[in-house]
Amino acid sequence: MKRIFATLALAFVVAGTASGCVVREQRVATGPRCRNAVWVEGHYGRHGRWHAGHWRCPGVVERIEID
Repeated sequence: MKRIFATLALAFVVAGTASGCVVREQRVATGPRCRNAVWVEGHYGRHGRWHAGHWRCPGVVERIEID
């Protein structure tokens, strides 16, 4: 009788671990490429153009496109 309970307990443990959910991680945004970077939320620029959220590094000159 103890052998049957031990076998059933082992079967439940194996079934429980084998049926666990799988979590897939996906990177949404890459981290800053410099120290002391600041995250800038998405916003509309001076000329009404949408700028998506991005990292801004201090001391780096950014390229601005003019319409």
